[in-house]
Amino acid sequence: MKKNTFIQLRKKIIEKHFNRMNDSQLEAVFSAEGPLLVLAGAGSGKTTVIVNRIANLVKFGNAYSSEEIQSVPTENDLLEMQQYLAGELSDISEIGCAMDINAVKPWNILAITFTNKAANELKERLQTMLGDDAKDIWASTFHSSCARILRSHASLLGYSSNYTIYDTDDSKRTMKECQRILG
Repeated sequence: MKKNTFIQLRKKIIEKHFNRMNDSQLEAVFSAEGPLLVLAGAGSGKTTVIVNRIANLVKFGNAYSSEEIQSVPTENDLLEMQQYLAGELSDISEIGCAMDINAVKPWNILAITFTNKAANELKERLQTMLGDDAKDIWASTFHSSCARILRSHASLLGYSSNYTIYDTDDSKRTMKECQRILG
């Protein structure tokens, strides 16, 4: 009986945590297993969905869809959960029992976007939602993620990690300099 009550309360708490999302967004946020494709138009909340899905993965893992519990809840645990739902506790961390099932460690999350502006927005929103946990999430552009990986493992390719990556203008300047030197 306690287990069923706990699972129902946990689900309500998680729903409360993401109460600003519409049904389609919630479906994506609570989809905690495997990859997810979010197709939507401009300004429809894609970044919001991604940020909230990452927050769900870090804070709750697959708890929303799971019937698992980490340990048998006490009467006090159930009371604290009810108090949180009633607004008597202001922070979910005040609940003594474990609310997550297979939560993802922040350093195991890679969030890739196309532009520096979008990557910075993603980082800022994650910081707002997750605090210090956001620092360990790889949220960046394709290029900066690849550069970070290459620098970390440059020695495996026989390079120093202090190499320079040339953009198109750098390459043109170098070629012109080579042509000038060679006459």
